[in-house]
Formats: sequence, C-alpha cells, structure tokens
Amino acid sequence: MDSTPEHRRSWLQRLLGITQHVTSEEHLQELIHASEEGGIINAEEGEMFSSIFEFGETIVREVMIPRTEMRSCPVDASVETLIDMVLHYGHSRIPVYEQTIDHIVGLVYAKDLLKFWGKPEQAVSLRDLMRKPYFVPETKRIEELLQEFRGQRMHIAIAIDEYGGTSGLITLEDLIEEIIGDIKDEYDVDDNLLVEEEPGVIVMDARTGLDELEDYYDLPEFERDQFDSVGGLLLHRLGYVPKPGEEVVIEPLKMVILQSDERMIQRVRIFLENPEDEQRDE
Repeated sequence: MDSTPEHRRSWLQRLLGITQHVTSEEHLQELIHASEEGGIINAEEGEMFSSIFEFGETIVREVMIPRTEMRSCPVDASVETLIDMVLHYGHSRIPVYEQTIDHIVGLVYAKDLLKFWGKPEQAVSLRDLMRKPYFVPETKRIEELLQEFRGQRMHIAIAIDEYGGTSGLITLEDLIEEIIGDIKDEYDVDDNLLVEEEPGVIVMDARTGLDELEDYYDLPEFERDQFDSVGGLLLHRLGYVPKPGEEVVIEPLKMVILQSDERMIQRVRIFLENPEDEQRDE
C-alpha cells in the first residue's frame, strides 16, 4: 500500500464504493461511520478501515514488544540452553546478545536447532548458528517497516533507541494486527489487559495503552512524553518504580499498585478519586 494519505483515501473509497469527492481523511472517516450506521459494513469492518489511517501514523515504539519482555540469550550460552528456551517459551526466533541486551549480535531460529535436539552436547557455538539481526529505529513508521519486511522477506526486527540501545522487538504479526485486529502469535501474552471489577473500577496491565484508559473513563488525552502506556505514565509522574500497595493520584483517577518488581510496574487497580463528581456531571 502506498504510504501517502491521498493513496489511502483513494484505496478505501474504491473498497467502499464511495463515488463522491472526499476532501480529507476526517471526511472519509465520517463516511465510514455512515456506512456502519446504514448497514453497508459491520462494526468490525468499520474498525479495520479506520485503523488504516492510524497505521500510517503509528511508529514502532507504540506496538513493539518492550525490552523488559523480550526473551533473549547470551552468546556464550550452550545450544542445549537455547533449545530449552525455545521449548519453554514457544518462540521460533531468539535474539542473542553479547554482554548486555543493548548489544544484540544475532538471531537464532528454532528450525536451525532441530538437528541438535535430543543429541549429546556438541562443540558448536551460537555464533555459528545465529543470523544477522535487522535493526530499526523505534521512531520508524510501521507502514515503512511493513514494506521493508515484505521486500526483504523478514518477520522480525530489533528496535533501537536514539542512543543505539535495544528498545524492543517487533514482528510481522505485530504490524498486520494493527490493521486486521488481534492475531495470536508466539510473543503474545494471555493476560487480560483490562478487567472491570465493578462499574468504574478496573484492573489494568501496566502495559496497556493510555488510549484504553482514556476511552474507559471518557477522559481527555494525557500529555504524552516518550511513553504510551499506563505504566509509563506512572513512572513519568513518580520518577521511580512504586511498590505494591502504593497509591498514586493522577486526577481525576486514583491508582493502586497491585504488582510490581524492582524494574517495572505490572498491574494496577484504577478508579475515580471522586466518583460522586461523575454522578453530578451526569
């Protein structure tokens, strides 16, 4: 798909059978909504068409698997260790690093390990098995990365930050699912990201995007500053990783840390600090 907004509009117009002149993406969004209301397309199709606009503006950092959740292996590990990782986590590609995860030196594919499975430990180095990693800046637009994946027949890339450190990992499945919805792939986590305990009270995985929090409570957008998740918002406001049980007020919300460790926040309970205000507004 061409990366320009004009080509995206033209493509969607043809797909939806819209013949009238469309002046902007906002205008086309209105027509998509009208098509939903008129029964021309269903809600899922409308959501998919709308996501195509966002796809053109989304960057790698917003959809990647963050470094704290990457499963990687030191280059001096044994083949047996790596086979155990593949079997335990179910990943078909494992990043290999030298000294620290900020120095990814290769990727080992599970299929390249098959000939060693069930055999005695052999004198083979991971350096002999690993393939060259593909690095992309975390600020790259995912539409551009999808074209690169297709052109070079790749399925995975390592995202790096402005200093060259490892920021995360992104797969072809991550990109496709931005358009057509969730695809269950080997890197997905089964945990529910948002669970409503009772009306107005939710438990969220700290990795959940701020847009879901804003949508649930019908809030104006939080000011983003190099973060997009609930956990990122908390870390930005506090400047440290809070302990379980700690309460944080970010008006109009109160957040209680349910689960965290020394590196990251994991789960948070959230509710309105003054729920009676919402009732008065209604």
